[in-house]
Amino acid sequence: MFTFFSRYYEDEIDDARKCFVESLAGYSLYTYIFNVKDRHNGNILLDSQGHIIHIDFGFFLQNSPGGMGFESAPFKFTQEYLDIIGGQDSDMFEYFKSLLIRGLLEIRKHLEELIDLIKIMSVQ
Repeated sequence: MFTFFSRYYEDEIDDARKCFVESLAGYSLYTYIFNVKDRHNGNILLDSQGHIIHIDFGFFLQNSPGGMGFESAPFKFTQEYLDIIGGQDSDMFEYFKSLLIRGLLEIRKHLEELIDLIKIMSVQ
C-alpha cells in the first residue's frame, strides 16, 4: 500500500499524507464509537487526494451474520497505515494522535446526544 501511495501521489505526497491522516483519524473515531467491523482493504478506498473512504457498513453496533465475531481491535490501524504516515516517530503520527484526542474531546461534549442516537439505532 505504501508503494502505491508513494507512486500515485508522488507529486503531492505531503498533501496526500495530510488528507490520509485526517480522514484516518475521523474514520478511526467513527468505527470505534459505532463498533463498525469487517474493515479490510476491500472495504477501504482512497480518493484522488489521499482521503480514506470506507464502504460496506453492513456490520456495526454488534450486528454480524450468525453472531460471527469480527476483529477485536477498536479500529483498523495497520502497519501499512503507519508506513504511509511516516512511522511512529513522524510528525504525521503525532498529528494523527492529536486529532484522535481532539475528536474524543468533542465526542465527550456531545455524549448524551450520541448515546440517544446509538440507542435508537440499536433497538431490535
